[in-house]
Amino acid sequence: MLMPFLGRSLLDTRILSKTEVEAIFSRADHLARGLHDGVFRALRAPVVCCLFFEPSTRTRMSFQMASYRLGLDVLTMELSAGSSLSKGETLGDTVLNFAAMKPDVLVVRYGQSEELDQLLPHVGIPVINAGSGTMAHPTQGLLDAYTLRREWGSLEGKQVLIFGDVRHSRVARSNFDLLSKLGATVGVCGPETMMPLPEQMPGVRVFESLDEALPWADACMGLRIQLERHATKDLDVSAANEYHARYGLNPQRLDLLRPDALILHPGPINHGLEFSPEVIRDGRSRVLAQVGNGVVIRAALLSLILGLEVGT
Repeated sequence: MLMPFLGRSLLDTRILSKTEVEAIFSRADHLARGLHDGVFRALRAPVVCCLFFEPSTRTRMSFQMASYRLGLDVLTMELSAGSSLSKGETLGDTVLNFAAMKPDVLVVRYGQSEELDQLLPHVGIPVINAGSGTMAHPTQGLLDAYTLRREWGSLEGKQVLIFGDVRHSRVARSNFDLLSKLGATVGVCGPETMMPLPEQMPGVRVFESLDEALPWADACMGLRIQLERHATKDLDVSAANEYHARYGLNPQRLDLLRPDALILHPGPINHGLEFSPEVIRDGRSRVLAQVGNGVVIRAALLSLILGLEVGT
Protein backbone atom coordinates (compact mmCIF):
# COMPACT_ATOMS: atom_id res chain seq x y z
CA MET A 1 0.00 0.00 0.00
CA LEU A 2 2.99 2.32 -0.43
CA MET A 3 2.33 3.73 -3.90
CA PRO A 4 -1.32 4.90 -3.45
CA PHE A 5 -0.11 7.42 -0.86
CA LEU A 6 3.00 8.62 -2.64
CA GLY A 7 2.88 12.36 -3.24
CA ARG A 8 -0.69 12.73 -1.99
CA SER A 9 -2.10 15.37 0.32
CA LEU A 10 -4.32 14.62 3.32
CA LEU A 11 -6.71 17.52 3.85
CA ASP A 12 -9.69 15.53 5.12
CA THR A 13 -10.37 11.95 6.21
CA ARG A 14 -13.23 11.70 3.72
CA ILE A 15 -10.76 11.07 0.89
CA LEU A 16 -9.55 7.88 2.60
CA SER A 17 -11.11 4.49 1.99
CA LYS A 18 -11.37 1.99 4.82
CA THR A 19 -8.57 -0.02 3.16
CA GLU A 20 -6.32 3.04 3.10
CA VAL A 21 -7.04 3.80 6.76
CA GLU A 22 -6.06 0.23 7.64
CA ALA A 23 -2.87 0.63 5.56
CA ILE A 24 -1.92 3.70 7.61
CA PHE A 25 -2.62 1.74 10.81
CA SER A 26 -0.53 -1.18 9.53
CA ARG A 27 2.41 1.14 8.89
CA ALA A 28 1.88 2.69 12.34
CA ASP A 29 1.96 -0.78 13.93
CA HIS A 30 5.27 -1.40 12.17
CA LEU A 31 6.71 1.90 13.37
CA ALA A 32 5.38 1.53 16.91
CA ARG A 33 7.64 -1.47 17.41
CA GLY A 34 10.64 0.83 16.96
CA LEU A 35 9.37 3.74 19.03
CA HIS A 36 11.01 2.62 22.27
CA ASP A 37 14.33 2.23 20.46
CA GLY A 38 14.10 5.95 19.69
CA VAL A 39 14.42 5.75 15.90
CA PHE A 40 12.49 4.49 12.89
CA ARG A 41 15.52 4.72 10.56
CA ALA A 42 14.31 6.19 7.28
CA LEU A 43 16.79 5.59 4.47
CA ARG A 44 16.75 9.18 3.17
CA ALA A 45 15.94 12.55 4.64
CA PRO A 46 13.39 14.80 2.91
CA VAL A 47 12.42 18.17 4.39
CA VAL A 48 9.12 18.63 6.24
CA CYS A 49 7.91 22.22 6.61
CA CYS A 50 5.38 22.85 9.41
CA LEU A 51 3.30 26.05 9.25
CA PHE A 52 1.21 26.59 12.38
CA PHE A 53 -1.05 29.62 12.08
CA GLU A 54 -2.94 28.55 15.23
CA PRO A 55 -1.54 27.61 18.65
CA SER A 56 -0.68 23.95 19.12
CA THR A 57 1.26 21.76 21.51
CA ARG A 58 0.52 18.06 20.90
CA THR A 59 -0.02 18.27 17.14
CA ARG A 60 3.01 20.47 16.48
CA MET A 61 5.35 18.53 18.74
CA SER A 62 4.21 15.11 17.52
CA PHE A 63 4.73 16.10 13.87
CA GLN A 64 8.21 17.30 14.82
CA MET A 65 8.91 14.17 16.86
CA ALA A 66 7.64 11.93 14.05
CA SER A 67 9.92 13.76 11.60
CA TYR A 68 12.95 13.44 13.87
CA ARG A 69 12.26 9.75 14.51
CA LEU A 70 12.16 9.19 10.76
CA GLY A 71 15.44 11.04 10.37
CA LEU A 72 13.81 13.86 8.39
CA ASP A 73 14.80 17.49 8.42
CA VAL A 74 11.98 19.64 9.82
CA LEU A 75 11.37 23.39 9.77
CA THR A 76 8.58 24.88 11.90
CA MET A 77 7.03 28.33 11.70
CA GLU A 78 4.45 29.50 14.20
CA LEU A 79 2.24 32.57 14.04
CA SER A 80 4.29 35.21 15.83
CA ALA A 81 5.41 38.81 15.79
CA GLY A 82 8.63 37.63 14.18
CA SER A 83 6.98 36.53 10.92
CA SER A 84 5.99 38.56 7.87
CA LEU A 85 2.36 38.02 8.83
CA SER A 86 2.89 40.87 11.30
CA LYS A 87 3.78 43.09 8.32
CA GLY A 88 0.56 42.38 6.45
CA GLU A 89 1.46 39.25 4.49
CA THR A 90 -1.56 37.00 3.93
CA LEU A 91 -1.73 33.36 4.99
CA GLY A 92 -1.88 32.38 1.33
CA ASP A 93 1.25 34.35 0.49
CA THR A 94 3.09 32.73 3.41
CA VAL A 95 2.13 29.24 2.23
CA LEU A 96 3.15 30.00 -1.36
CA ASN A 97 6.49 31.40 -0.25
CA PHE A 98 7.28 28.28 1.76
CA ALA A 99 6.08 26.06 -1.09
CA ALA A 100 8.45 27.94 -3.40
CA MET A 101 11.35 26.79 -1.19
CA LYS A 102 10.50 23.23 -2.33
CA PRO A 103 10.10 21.25 0.90
CA ASP A 104 8.98 17.68 0.32
CA VAL A 105 5.78 18.10 2.34
CA LEU A 106 3.90 20.94 4.03
CA VAL A 107 2.09 20.46 7.35
CA VAL A 108 -0.40 23.31 7.85
CA ARG A 109 -2.64 24.26 10.79
CA TYR A 110 -5.00 27.21 10.51
CA GLY A 111 -8.33 28.67 11.61
CA GLN A 112 -11.24 29.69 9.42
CA SER A 113 -9.70 30.66 6.05
CA GLU A 114 -11.49 30.30 2.75
CA GLU A 115 -8.26 31.46 1.12
CA LEU A 116 -6.32 28.44 2.41
CA ASP A 117 -9.22 26.04 1.87
CA GLN A 118 -9.04 26.90 -1.83
CA LEU A 119 -5.25 27.18 -2.09
CA LEU A 120 -3.90 24.10 -0.33
CA PRO A 121 -5.11 21.48 -2.84
CA HIS A 122 -3.16 23.32 -5.55
CA VAL A 123 0.27 24.23 -4.13
CA GLY A 124 2.06 21.53 -6.11
CA ILE A 125 3.50 19.55 -3.17
CA PRO A 126 1.87 17.19 -0.65
CA VAL A 127 0.03 18.95 2.18
CA ILE A 128 -1.07 17.43 5.48
CA ASN A 129 -3.87 19.23 7.28
CA ALA A 130 -2.87 19.61 10.95
CA GLY A 131 -6.27 21.09 11.83
CA SER A 132 -8.38 23.57 9.85
CA GLY A 133 -11.08 25.80 11.29
CA THR A 134 -13.96 23.75 12.62
CA MET A 135 -14.01 21.43 9.62
CA ALA A 136 -11.29 18.78 9.82
CA HIS A 137 -8.39 17.41 11.85
CA PRO A 138 -7.55 14.22 9.93
CA THR A 139 -4.44 13.12 11.81
CA GLN A 140 -6.16 13.56 15.18
CA GLY A 141 -9.07 11.49 13.93
CA LEU A 142 -6.65 8.82 12.71
CA LEU A 143 -4.78 8.64 16.01
CA ASP A 144 -8.05 8.50 17.99
CA ALA A 145 -9.32 5.60 15.90
CA TYR A 146 -5.91 3.92 16.02
CA THR A 147 -5.85 4.16 19.82
CA LEU A 148 -9.18 2.33 19.99
CA ARG A 149 -8.14 -0.20 17.39
CA ARG A 150 -4.97 -1.05 19.34
CA GLU A 151 -7.15 -1.73 22.40
CA TRP A 152 -9.92 -3.66 20.67
CA GLY A 153 -8.38 -5.11 17.52
CA SER A 154 -11.40 -3.86 15.55
CA LEU A 155 -13.95 -1.06 15.86
CA GLU A 156 -16.68 -3.10 14.20
CA GLY A 157 -19.84 -2.96 16.31
CA LYS A 158 -18.34 -0.67 18.98
CA GLN A 159 -20.18 2.36 20.41
CA VAL A 160 -18.22 5.59 20.84
CA LEU A 161 -19.61 8.64 22.62
CA ILE A 162 -18.30 12.14 21.86
CA PHE A 163 -19.47 14.79 24.32
CA GLY A 164 -18.95 18.50 24.87
CA ASP A 165 -18.63 21.27 22.30
CA VAL A 166 -19.24 19.10 19.25
CA ARG A 167 -20.42 21.91 16.94
CA HIS A 168 -17.11 23.78 17.01
CA SER A 169 -14.84 20.72 17.01
CA ARG A 170 -12.89 19.75 13.92
CA VAL A 171 -11.82 16.63 15.84
CA ALA A 172 -15.45 15.50 16.09
CA ARG A 173 -16.01 15.87 12.36
CA SER A 174 -13.00 13.75 11.46
CA ASN A 175 -14.02 11.16 14.06
CA PHE A 176 -17.58 10.97 12.71
CA ASP A 177 -16.12 9.96 9.36
CA LEU A 178 -13.40 7.57 10.49
CA LEU A 179 -15.23 5.79 13.32
CA SER A 180 -18.26 5.07 11.16
CA LYS A 181 -16.01 4.04 8.25
CA LEU A 182 -14.38 1.48 10.55
CA GLY A 183 -17.71 0.04 11.72
CA ALA A 184 -18.38 1.89 14.99
CA THR A 185 -21.61 3.63 15.99
CA VAL A 186 -21.10 7.21 17.15
CA GLY A 187 -23.17 9.03 19.77
CA VAL A 188 -22.98 12.67 20.86
CA CYS A 189 -24.07 14.64 23.90
CA GLY A 190 -23.79 18.28 24.86
CA PRO A 191 -25.69 21.55 25.11
CA GLU A 192 -28.08 22.19 22.23
CA THR A 193 -26.08 25.30 21.29
CA MET A 194 -22.97 23.13 20.94
CA MET A 195 -24.53 20.43 18.75
CA PRO A 196 -24.13 20.36 14.94
CA LEU A 197 -27.20 20.39 12.75
CA PRO A 198 -28.63 16.88 12.20
CA GLU A 199 -27.64 16.93 8.52
CA GLN A 200 -24.02 17.51 9.59
CA MET A 201 -23.88 14.21 11.49
CA PRO A 202 -25.82 11.54 9.59
CA GLY A 203 -26.07 8.22 11.41
CA VAL A 204 -24.96 9.75 14.72
CA ARG A 205 -27.10 9.09 17.80
CA VAL A 206 -27.93 12.17 19.89
CA PHE A 207 -28.28 11.81 23.67
CA GLU A 208 -30.05 14.43 25.77
CA SER A 209 -28.31 13.38 28.99
CA LEU A 210 -24.73 12.39 29.70
CA ASP A 211 -25.99 10.10 32.45
CA GLU A 212 -27.98 8.22 29.82
CA ALA A 213 -25.16 8.16 27.29
CA LEU A 214 -22.26 6.91 29.40
CA PRO A 215 -23.60 3.37 30.12
CA TRP A 216 -24.17 2.99 26.35
CA ALA A 217 -20.55 3.70 25.44
CA ASP A 218 -17.66 1.32 24.85
CA ALA A 219 -15.51 4.46 24.77
CA CYS A 220 -16.17 8.11 25.49
CA MET A 221 -14.29 11.15 24.25
CA GLY A 222 -14.55 14.52 25.97
CA LEU A 223 -14.14 17.74 23.99
CA ARG A 224 -13.20 21.12 25.41
CA ILE A 225 -15.39 24.17 24.93
CA GLN A 226 -13.83 25.97 21.95
CA LEU A 227 -14.20 29.44 23.45
CA GLU A 228 -12.06 30.99 20.72
CA ARG A 229 -14.79 30.03 18.23
CA HIS A 230 -17.68 31.36 20.34
CA ALA A 231 -19.07 34.90 20.33
CA THR A 232 -18.50 34.93 24.11
CA LYS A 233 -14.81 34.26 24.70
CA ASP A 234 -15.02 33.47 28.41
CA LEU A 235 -17.13 31.58 30.95
CA ASP A 236 -17.86 33.01 34.37
CA VAL A 237 -17.60 30.72 37.39
CA SER A 238 -21.33 30.05 37.66
CA ALA A 239 -21.62 29.12 33.97
CA ALA A 240 -18.57 26.85 34.21
CA ASN A 241 -19.95 25.11 37.29
CA GLU A 242 -23.35 24.62 35.63
CA TYR A 243 -21.71 23.20 32.49
CA HIS A 244 -19.61 20.74 34.49
CA ALA A 245 -22.62 19.66 36.53
CA ARG A 246 -24.56 18.76 33.37
CA TYR A 247 -21.89 17.72 30.86
CA GLY A 248 -18.71 17.03 32.83
CA LEU A 249 -17.16 13.64 33.51
CA ASN A 250 -16.62 13.47 37.27
CA PRO A 251 -16.08 10.71 39.87
CA GLN A 252 -19.82 10.01 40.15
CA ARG A 253 -20.22 9.66 36.39
CA LEU A 254 -17.15 7.43 36.16
CA ASP A 255 -19.29 4.86 37.99
CA LEU A 256 -21.76 4.96 35.08
CA LEU A 257 -19.09 3.81 32.62
CA ARG A 258 -18.60 0.12 32.01
CA PRO A 259 -15.56 -1.35 33.81
CA ASP A 260 -13.89 -2.00 30.44
CA ALA A 261 -14.90 1.27 28.76
CA LEU A 262 -12.16 3.61 27.53
CA ILE A 263 -11.78 7.35 28.10
CA LEU A 264 -10.26 9.64 25.46
CA HIS A 265 -9.63 13.35 25.03
CA PRO A 266 -7.79 15.08 22.16
CA GLY A 267 -6.52 17.84 24.49
CA PRO A 268 -6.00 20.34 25.81
CA ILE A 269 -8.15 19.40 28.81
CA ASN A 270 -9.98 22.06 30.77
CA HIS A 271 -10.08 20.46 34.22
CA GLY A 272 -13.31 21.26 36.00
CA LEU A 273 -15.25 21.65 32.73
CA GLU A 274 -15.32 18.52 30.57
CA PHE A 275 -13.22 16.42 32.99
CA SER A 276 -12.65 16.44 36.73
CA PRO A 277 -8.96 15.99 37.63
CA GLU A 278 -9.66 12.42 38.78
CA VAL A 279 -10.62 11.30 35.27
CA ILE A 280 -7.09 11.27 33.88
CA ARG A 281 -5.95 9.06 36.76
CA ASP A 282 -8.71 6.52 36.13
CA GLY A 283 -7.37 3.20 34.87
CA ARG A 284 -9.62 3.41 31.80
CA SER A 285 -8.06 6.66 30.58
CA ARG A 286 -6.09 6.41 27.34
CA VAL A 287 -5.37 10.13 26.99
CA LEU A 288 -1.59 9.73 27.18
CA ALA A 289 -1.76 6.73 24.86
CA GLN A 290 -3.38 9.04 22.32
CA VAL A 291 -0.40 11.38 22.56
CA GLY A 292 2.08 8.57 21.97
CA ASN A 293 0.01 7.16 19.13
CA GLY A 294 0.00 10.62 17.54
CA VAL A 295 3.72 10.27 16.87
CA VAL A 296 3.46 6.88 15.15
CA ILE A 297 0.37 7.82 13.11
CA ARG A 298 2.02 11.01 11.85
CA ALA A 299 5.25 9.14 11.16
CA ALA A 300 3.27 6.48 9.28
CA LEU A 301 1.52 9.11 7.19
CA LEU A 302 4.72 11.05 6.44
CA SER A 303 6.58 7.89 5.46
CA LEU A 304 3.79 6.74 3.14
CA ILE A 305 3.35 10.14 1.47
CA LEU A 306 7.11 10.57 1.03
CA GLY A 307 7.65 6.99 -0.17
CA LEU A 308 10.13 6.16 2.56
CA GLU A 309 11.37 2.66 3.22
CA VAL A 310 11.55 2.34 6.99
CA GLY A 311 12.83 -0.26 9.40
CA THR A 312 12.55 -0.75 13.14
